[in-house]
Amino acid sequence: MGRGGSVIGWHRWLALGVGPAVLLWCLSGLVMLWVPYPSVTEPEWFASAGALDPESCCATLERILDAVDRPQGIESLRIVLVGGRPVAVAQYLDGSVGAAWGDTLEPVAPFPVAEAQRAVEAIAPGRAILSIESIEDDVWTVHQRFNAHRPLWRVSLSGAEAPVRYLSGATGELVQETTAHERRWNLAGAAVHWWYLPWLRRQWVLWDQVLWWVGGAATVMMAAGSMLLAKALTREGGWRFVTGGRAFHRMLGLVGGVAAFVWMVSGWFSMDHGRVFSEGKIAAVERERAMGGRLTARDVESRAAEWEEAVKAGPAKELRVSKLAGEVYAITRESADRQSMVLLSGAGESASQLFPESLVRSAVGAMLGSAEGLTARTLTAEMRRNGSAIVDAGMVPVVEVQREGTDARWVDVDARTGAVLEQQDSSRRLYHRLFDGLHRWDVPWLVGHEESRRFLMGLWCLLGAGLTVSGLWSWVRRP
Repeated sequence: MGRGGSVIGWHRWLALGVGPAVLLWCLSGLVMLWVPYPSVTEPEWFASAGALDPESCCATLERILDAVDRPQGIESLRIVLVGGRPVAVAQYLDGSVGAAWGDTLEPVAPFPVAEAQRAVEAIAPGRAILSIESIEDDVWTVHQRFNAHRPLWRVSLSGAEAPVRYLSGATGELVQETTAHERRWNLAGAAVHWWYLPWLRRQWVLWDQVLWWVGGAATVMMAAGSMLLAKALTREGGWRFVTGGRAFHRMLGLVGGVAAFVWMVSGWFSMDHGRVFSEGKIAAVERERAMGGRLTARDVESRAAEWEEAVKAGPAKELRVSKLAGEVYAITRESADRQSMVLLSGAGESASQLFPESLVRSAVGAMLGSAEGLTARTLTAEMRRNGSAIVDAGMVPVVEVQREGTDARWVDVDARTGAVLEQQDSSRRLYHRLFDGLHRWDVPWLVGHEESRRFLMGLWCLLGAGLTVSGLWSWVRRP
């Protein structure tokens, strides 16, 4: 068999094996354009959260930090209302979470069913609880971002759209919510697109390997098809090229074959996970350097007056304590975009709304080992940057710190909370350009015209589905 025959063989047999998967990716991607995977956004969380009572909020900050301290180190502290009681939630440097009741300082976990019922009644008033059960995961909570909160309380409620709320078993907070509409469409959308079969998805390594190799095989299939298309067009040309049993498949390939190949390759990159491109993750030791040391009770000794000022600063739904470059701030948050900051320790200034660029630059310098050559700017919703994880308006404002040179690095820090979000070397920036630009179409003009973007991507998905179906039909009808 010659080279041409080998390419035909690869294309045909790979189409038989992975063609159905490609078809499902195209159709499920079409659904996802209009019905995304359910989640609790920050504005939604604030809308359902109760306001803390400044008169009976919680114990002193020193005692709270002592109560939730662990060997892995506290990265940040949040105080929120759960079922009418304050809860102090610690985010640790290793990604885990822990919580204590803000009034008694007793551990929250394991979060009891009676408290779960009160918490749901507080965030969903007027709805009756139909069922409540403890689960490890389901299709809507199988992602690893819920690992720190397992086991979860799944609570089914009465009323329109049959809402289901999921509470953390570690903190009691609302971590996920779904409606019948979202569940129905996402079973045909995101659950299919990302292969969110709980038995597979909970085994992250197996899931990662399966999708990586299936995506790679689909990419090879597309590449082989493009080669065959180019060869046929060169050899036959004109009218003969669009006649015969494979005419429709060839016409679709001619119109969108290269685009479908690019879409498949960029989708395959989503499963890279460090294989080719760097991941942009921030290691625990890097976070600790940016903070100027982990957050402890010693950081807020003799700061009772400042803490009381923060507690009484306004109708807070979240009190957050963050440390950056050795300076500790109490952040009183009324909503996702309304907050005030009080300095608890350090030489900074209070009453600001956001972390200052100079402080963030110092923190990133400590994280990278040197502040030399660093520049910083604050990105707002009107300045969203293409080629970055920061493409969602809900993730800004962000302070972007850049270091140019042979080891160029970009670091993104949430200007509201001081959390270090991502670091990008040249490899990571290339990944964002390829995946965000080619797969999600997050490019400057389309980002500002969402309906046009959805319409064009929908046509692309239908073209890919048609190309796949016509190819499978050609395989069945082949001589």
